[in-house]
Amino acid sequence: MDAPWDEARHGHQEALVAVMTYWSTLNHLPPQLRADSAIVLASVQNALSYVDAARLADTEVSLEAVQCDGRSLQYFAQTIKDNREVVLAAVKTSGWALQYAEAAPRADLEIVLEAVQQEGNSLEFASEDLRADSAVVRAAVRQRGGALRFAADALRGDADIVLEAVRQNGYALQYASDDLRATPEVVRAAVRQHGYAFQYATTEMHESLAFVLEVVLIDTRAFKFAAEHLRADLDLVLTVVRAHGDSLEWVQKDFLNNREVAMAAVQRCGHAARCISRELRADEFIAVEAVRQDEGAWKHFAETLRNRRDDIFKAAESGIAARGSDAPVFTVQDISIGQDGLLGVLASSMAAEQWSVNLPKDANLADLARSLVQQHGRSKSLYMSLPGGYVPTPFDLKVRVAQFGPMELGAACAKA
Repeated sequence: MDAPWDEARHGHQEALVAVMTYWSTLNHLPPQLRADSAIVLASVQNALSYVDAARLADTEVSLEAVQCDGRSLQYFAQTIKDNREVVLAAVKTSGWALQYAEAAPRADLEIVLEAVQQEGNSLEFASEDLRADSAVVRAAVRQRGGALRFAADALRGDADIVLEAVRQNGYALQYASDDLRATPEVVRAAVRQHGYAFQYATTEMHESLAFVLEVVLIDTRAFKFAAEHLRADLDLVLTVVRAHGDSLEWVQKDFLNNREVAMAAVQRCGHAARCISRELRADEFIAVEAVRQDEGAWKHFAETLRNRRDDIFKAAESGIAARGSDAPVFTVQDISIGQDGLLGVLASSMAAEQWSVNLPKDANLADLARSLVQQHGRSKSLYMSLPGGYVPTPFDLKVRVAQFGPMELGAACAKA
């Protein structure tokens, strides 16, 4: 093939077919395809098919080939596959080349170490003795945690080696000894790498309330594998979703129609609304709290709320807590008007903290809530217990504060 390669018309698959037909096509490919492992190997394989059989036992020829792609070792004579120099060169470019070597190179410490540092899973092809060598196995799992499955049984029970493996790939926990799958330090490390790794911990770990809570706070996905009775525990579910709202995805389906659980989840992660029941996705107060946490969560709510978008968003901006949400409570103790013409509001929290706010005469409940939220500084919203015991919702945002003061104050502000 002498014509230039047309990148616009031909991609990877066409290039692969071309070099398998004419190995010299490699000269015409763009740089990214000339560096592609599969294409290079196919080209070498095709080129070697033209080589005299005697040359396939030639050290110089084989060295050139394996330095290009170590996997080309498979096409050479048995004597080459047993040649230490050639095999070492091969595994330096591809750890997978070890599988094509004869027994002696597979038992060579230097060769095997080089191979597993290139590709941890090549440990599978090492000699039995080297699969029981701690230095070799440690190097393999550091590169590819799942290589632990090829290690000798004794090393799959070695805490240090297993920790190396699960830190690289949490799923490697499945290949650890039973004792280590029940060891908190090891399981924590695996879950920290991926929450799904918790499925490979022992049954005892899945049934431990304290440990389940611990790992779920590391990665919420671990909750999917907690014991059934724990996933049915309302208090635990609430604790989990209050810490990570997106963990709602892993709770039992019955909880997806539980208003308390749904509200707790969307306050932490607005997009948790995608998991709740159809009925709760039509709840205006849940919508307010979800949008307050993340405006993008609006897309998860029912069509029946769509014509109220502006009301929902304004309610979310009000600072007034929605019914059923987790928020601090402030009791408004006094509303008065000062000589400067401003409304003076005195409020206290459940922790007996006192807050004083000055507002314009025509201030509404949203103005008051936002002022208290700003002073409090630890919550996006709050409940207000107003004189007379009235507790407003976010949809009462436009109600004037003055009407909850003394009668003469309300009248004076109305005239103003």
